[in-house]
Amino acid sequence: MAIKLPHILSFILAGAALFLVGCATAAPTPFPTVVVTAVAVLPSPTNITSDAIEGVGAPPTGTALPTDTATPRQTHTPGPSPTASNTPRPSNTPTHTPSPSVTPTYRPQVAPTLAETGAPTEFREGVPTPSTAVPSPVPTFETPREITNVLLLGSDTPLGSTSVRTDTMIIVSINHDRQTASMVSLPRDLYVYHPGRIMGRLNTAVNLGGIEQLQQTILYNFGIPIHYYAQIDFDGFERAVDAMGGVDVAVSCRLQDWRLISPELDPQDEDNWHQYALEPGIHHMDGDTALWYARSRLSTSDFDRGRRQQQLLHAMLNQGVDLNLISQAPTLWNTYKDVVQTDIDIGRLLQFAALAPAVRQNGVQHLYLARGTESWTTPDGASVRLPIWEGEGNFAETFTRLYRPPALNRATRPPITVQIVNASGNPDMALLAADNLAWYGFIPVISAETPEPIATTKLEYFRDNFKDAYEWLISWIFGRRRSQIEQVAEPGVTYQYRVTLGQDYNPCLNQFLQPQEFLESGDQ
Repeated sequence: MAIKLPHILSFILAGAALFLVGCATAAPTPFPTVVVTAVAVLPSPTNITSDAIEGVGAPPTGTALPTDTATPRQTHTPGPSPTASNTPRPSNTPTHTPSPSVTPTYRPQVAPTLAETGAPTEFREGVPTPSTAVPSPVPTFETPREITNVLLLGSDTPLGSTSVRTDTMIIVSINHDRQTASMVSLPRDLYVYHPGRIMGRLNTAVNLGGIEQLQQTILYNFGIPIHYYAQIDFDGFERAVDAMGGVDVAVSCRLQDWRLISPELDPQDEDNWHQYALEPGIHHMDGDTALWYARSRLSTSDFDRGRRQQQLLHAMLNQGVDLNLISQAPTLWNTYKDVVQTDIDIGRLLQFAALAPAVRQNGVQHLYLARGTESWTTPDGASVRLPIWEGEGNFAETFTRLYRPPALNRATRPPITVQIVNASGNPDMALLAADNLAWYGFIPVISAETPEPIATTKLEYFRDNFKDAYEWLISWIFGRRRSQIEQVAEPGVTYQYRVTLGQDYNPCLNQFLQPQEFLESGDQ
C-alpha cells in the first residue's frame, strides 16, 4: 500500500529519493560561504570550495539552459524502434541483495519482473488493437545488487484523481557501493507499448493501470527495473518550495514564457496571462515561480523542461541540507500526510539518508534522452517521439551510463579544482560559471579578485601533462578550443585550472550537445 508523506518532507523524499534524501544533515566538511557584494549567494555545497583567502562557491543547483533542440515533425511514419538485439548487457532475471539492516528495519528491495514477455497475439475485450506494430520487450539491463532505482513522478492532477497524467518522470539510480547517484528524465511524449494494453504516450501509463502499469511499461520498453516510486502533484511541489523559504536557482539562459499574472486568477481568462522572463543570474524562487520554471516549455522544449526539473530538485536538496530537515524526518513522517505518495518505507528512507552526505560529495550524474529520440506522427495524427536504440546518444548508451558513477566522481578519483577570476564586468557570471563547473563534477573556487574587464575568456592549466585533466570537457564548458588552453608553469598554484572570465563569456550551455568523450567516460 502506498504511504502519503509530509509536504515539507515531500521533495526531501522525492528529492530524498532523488539524491538519497540529499537533505541529510550536512556534508562531512562544509565549506564557508562568503557574501559577495551585489551577488545572491547560493547555499554552500560540498563540491564547490573556497579557501581562506578567496571567496565563494555556488552549488550545483542546475546548469545552463540549452537552446531548443526539439526535432521538427517528420512526415514519414516509421514503426516503433526498440528491439531486443539493440540493448547491451541483457539479463533475464536481475537479482538484488538487500543492503545491511538499519534501525528501524526496512522491507527487502524487490525488482519487478516483466508480467508480459512479448506482444500478445490477442487483445482483451475492450482494449483497442494498437494502430502500429507492437515492439518486442527490451531485455532487462543487468542491474548490480548495489543499485537501487527510484522513480520520481510529478502530476498536473491532484493525488488520488481518477485521471492522472505524469508529466514529470525521473529515474534516480543510487549506487550504494560507490556512494554516487545518476538520474535520467523520461520524455512524456515517448510512444511506447503499455504491456497488455495499447501503444501510447508514456505519461498515460498510470491512467491506464496505476503505478504498477508504469513500472511494467518502463521495464518492457527500456529494460530498467523500478524498485521504489515517489509521486507529488504540482500543488504539493509549490507548497514544498514555500515551506523551505524558496530556493536559489542559477538561471544561465534567458527564459521567457506565458505566466499567470497572479496564481489566484482564472487560468481560462486569457487577459490574466502575461509574458514573463527570467534573465541570466541567481534567482530566489518561491513556489509559484519554481513551478512556472519547472513547467515552462513553449519557448524551449520538453527535454529542457526535464533538465530544469532536475535542476530544481538539486536546488531543493541544497536548501533541505541548509535547513537540516533530515533530523526531523521521523516526526515529519508521522505528522504530515497530504502531498507525497510513495512505497518507500521509513527504514529505507533513513538508509538513503545515511548515504546522502557521501553522495553529495562524490557526485550526481545527470542524463538526458534528447539525442535518443526522433519525432513521429501516429496514424491518428498525434505528434509523438520514438526511442532510438542505435547511433550516437542512443537509449542503450544512456541507460548503460545510468548504472555507472559520474565521470568526475570523487569516490574513485582526485578532484579537479578550477579557480574562477571574474573579469567579465558582471558579478553574477562567476556564480553561473561555478554552477556549470560543479554540475559536471569540477570543484570551482571563486577568487575574491576583481580585475578590470577583459574582452576574451582565458583558460590556463598548471600541470605538466593533460592526463586525466578532462581538458575537452572544460574547454566545451567555456566555449574554447582545446588548443586555446594555455599550459603555465606557476610555482605554488594549488589549482589544476584557472579560468579568467571575459566579456564574451556565455554561461548558456546546450547540455544535449555534450562532447562525445563525456558520453563515453565514467567508471565501468
